[in-house]
Amino acid sequence: MPAAPAARRATGFTVVELVTVIVILGVLAAGTVAFIGDSSRGFASTVARSELAGEARFVTERLTRELRNALPGSVRVSGACIEFVPVAAASRYVTLPVATAASSFRSVPVDPVPAGTVRVAVHPGAAGYALASPGPISPPATLSAPGAGNEVTVTLAGPHRFASHSPTGRYFLVRDPVSYCIVGGALYRYRNYGFAAAQPGPATLPAGLPDRSLVAESLTSATPFTVSGATLTRNAVVGIDLTMTRDDDRVRLEHLVQVRNVP
Repeated sequence: MPAAPAARRATGFTVVELVTVIVILGVLAAGTVAFIGDSSRGFASTVARSELAGEARFVTERLTRELRNALPGSVRVSGACIEFVPVAAASRYVTLPVATAASSFRSVPVDPVPAGTVRVAVHPGAAGYALASPGPISPPATLSAPGAGNEVTVTLAGPHRFASHSPTGRYFLVRDPVSYCIVGGALYRYRNYGFAAAQPGPATLPAGLPDRSLVAESLTSATPFTVSGATLTRNAVVGIDLTMTRDDDRVRLEHLVQVRNVP
């Protein structure tokens, strides 16, 4: 009988112990909630930055892919716009109207022959946008099937005289110019507006689809595009410097693109 009170005391707990346990559990719960909250916010921020970086890579890759294949000497910059002439194909000519104007010349075959409207560009430069005769860029051209001597005839839409021969006897088949401009923090791509001696800006470029397409948003830059002309040791280089911002996340794009084609 004397042991009974001791057993009853061993199975109970005091109010102090109860309060202590409640306090400890509260502290642990608060810490767990804070940890989970911080982890969730960190994960969301990581996902947002990853998406932003993915969009930045898309912009860089698209600009790089197009600028690398630009006609030599055709890349020019004005304000927040960059313009260039895309190359569709290239080959070597056998004859070329340089001394007098002509509506055709002979060439090594082009494979494959590009679809759509193309022009011939020979030893181009900044003057190519004027479409003058004599000049480096011809009226629209078509190519025949290979004939005798495995040559093709390049027929121009009108008589044209090229300003000079290419040092390597090379010519390009080119399409109409393309522009990229930053307008109101958005990057747009413009096409189908033709050649102009002076570089056009957003006010004179196409204003809607399909000739103006949105590429990216939330972009800022004081000097988004720069061009360093070709030298004896390297091709022309285009500099891209863009900052993409969303909420509190920011990704800066700094990239150099070397124009692969040479006159």
